[in-house]
Parts: sequence; structure tokens; C-alpha cells
Amino acid sequence: MKKKHSFKKVIMRSFIGYTIGIALTLLILELLFSLFTLNNGMNFSELAFSPLAEETKKLQIILSVFWNLITVVVYFIGIVLFGRGISKKIMEPVEKMQEGFKEVTAGHLDTTLDFETETEFEEMRDAFNFMARKLKDSEEKRMTMENERMQLFSHIAHDLKTPMTTIYGYAGALASGMVEKPEKQREYYMAIKTKSEQMNKLIDQLLSYSKLGTPQYQMNFAKVDLVELLRVSCATLFGEMESRQMKLELRLPDKPIFYMVDSLEINRAIGNLLTNAIRHNPLGSILSVGITDETDGVEIQIADNGVAIPGAIAGNLFEPFVSGSDSRSTSSGTGLGLAIVKKVMEQHFGEVLLLDVPYPYTKMFVLSFPKV
Repeated sequence: MKKKHSFKKVIMRSFIGYTIGIALTLLILELLFSLFTLNNGMNFSELAFSPLAEETKKLQIILSVFWNLITVVVYFIGIVLFGRGISKKIMEPVEKMQEGFKEVTAGHLDTTLDFETETEFEEMRDAFNFMARKLKDSEEKRMTMENERMQLFSHIAHDLKTPMTTIYGYAGALASGMVEKPEKQREYYMAIKTKSEQMNKLIDQLLSYSKLGTPQYQMNFAKVDLVELLRVSCATLFGEMESRQMKLELRLPDKPIFYMVDSLEINRAIGNLLTNAIRHNPLGSILSVGITDETDGVEIQIADNGVAIPGAIAGNLFEPFVSGSDSRSTSSGTGLGLAIVKKVMEQHFGEVLLLDVPYPYTKMFVLSFPKV
């Protein structure tokens, strides 16, 4: 690793080097000059009034003038070389950085500077490269978010259009008097009610998802017993489990497990996972719910032996409007439940995972909380 010098030290070192070089050059010229002259160090006045022959005095004066010119030229050359050396040390990095800024301004965010230097320009080069990387990362994130936003709008339009079309058709038929039988009218009214509830649920889920994605939203963290929270969540949905003839296996420790969470949001996340397991698995499925407190963190596990998640969508399962079912149009789900779970866990500095589990289970969702 090269030792870095301050720019002032580089200038002083260069100045001293050039000065010594000039002094040595002049010393050598002085020695050479003394070999070809006989003035014994006399100046112009001494030469002019010396008893030397006229021709000799003229020659000595010419040689003295020549020597002085040589001295001036050597000093001038030294100054020029010194200036060019310092200018190169300054201008080369400056020009490189100027070109780099022009490239970044033009949108070429993969631009990097690679010039070599031993001065403060090294820190400026590294700072520029760091800035360019950050700008590139920010732009990639912006493009990803923009793409997700467009996909979100597309999915929202699709999921709202389907129930709206049904409501519009049934309402039109009822309003025009095309449906005369009371039982048929009731069927249409129930269809309108069901589709309205589906739309309302979708809008509520969208609001929850959008809220969790804004920096203004603040979690209400408090010390909560996750064991009790998990038990209450299961009890709340136990009626639905019974209606689906599901077998619930609870693996809860006797002692409490306290953790700083937003109980409302964590209850929402647990509820979404339990609801998915209840509504999207065959009748009589097994549902296993447990919690562990390990040295590296706390984990809530929710496993079942129902429908397996296709490998093609497993990697994107926690993105908005991705569903484990073949079509959201025929499902009561909104495709936002797992995306909300992911957002909630990110707000708790944790993560939600989909894991393979041994028989008889087909899948397991894990809410992983880091140790604090």
C-alpha cells in the first residue's frame, strides 16, 4: 500500500528537488566556466579597469555575459519544469474528475475514476466513486419501485374491474326489471353484496400495504408476550378452523417470550398467515403453530400439509398480488396478505421465510425476529 502524502508536502518536496537540481547544474557550469576563463572571479567593473589586454578583457566580458545568460536560462528552465510538474500533479486529477462529473451528469452512473495519486486527490477520487455507486444504486431502486408501482396499478385495475363488472351487470338487471323471481333477485343481491365486500377488503389491504411502505408511519413498539399473542390469534380464528375441519397442533412453551413489537401489526401478520392456511387448503388439513426462542432470535412457525407452493412463484410469493393459487379471480384472497406480512416484518427488522419441511407437512412460514 502506497504511503499517502499531503499536497503541501508534495509541493515542498518537488520545490526542494528542483532547487537542488538547479543548484547542482549551476555548480557544474561554474566549474566548467572557470576552466575556460582567466578573470579569477572578477566582475564587470574589475574587468573594465584591469590591466589585461583589450582583446582579453572583451573576451572575458563576453564570457561573463554568457555565463549570466546561462544562469538565467537554467533558472527559467527549472521554474518551467517545476511548474509543469506541479501542474501535472494538479491538472491531471482535476481534468479526470471534471470528465467524471460530466459523465455522471449525462446519466452514465457506472462511471468510475481510476487515476493514481498520492495526495488528497486520492480521497476525492474515492469519494467520487462512492458517490457514483450510491447514485447508481438509488437509480436502480427508483426504477425497481417505478416498475413495482406500475405493476401494482395494473393489478389493482384488474382486481377491481372483475367485481365491478359483476356488480354493474347484476345491478343493471335488477334496475331494468329483468329479474322477476324473488329468489333470483335475492341471489343477485347476495352476489352484489359479496363482490362489494371483496372490493372493500381489497381497498383495506391496499391502504394497509401503502401505510406500511411510507416513512411517516410509526410503529407502536411495546414489550409483548409473543406466546400469548400467538395463542389469542389462534383462538380468534378457531371457529374458521373448525368449519374447515382442520386439526390444530399448538407447540407453545409454558413460559412467556417477551419481545418489542407492534402488537397490532404482528397480530395482523400472524392472522394473514393463519387465514391463508385455513382458506387455501383442503378440508381436514393439519395446521401446526409454534414458537421458539433461540440464541440468535425468536421464530414463529406456521406449517400445514395442504397445497404446496409452486416453485415458479415461491421466490416472489411475498410480492404484491402474487398468489399461491392459479388465479386470483376465482379466489377470495387479494394477493396482498403475504406482501403485508413482509412489510410488517421489515418494520421489525426481521423477515418472513417460506421453508420446506419434512412429511407430513408441505410448507412452513417462519416469522423471524432478530435477537436484540
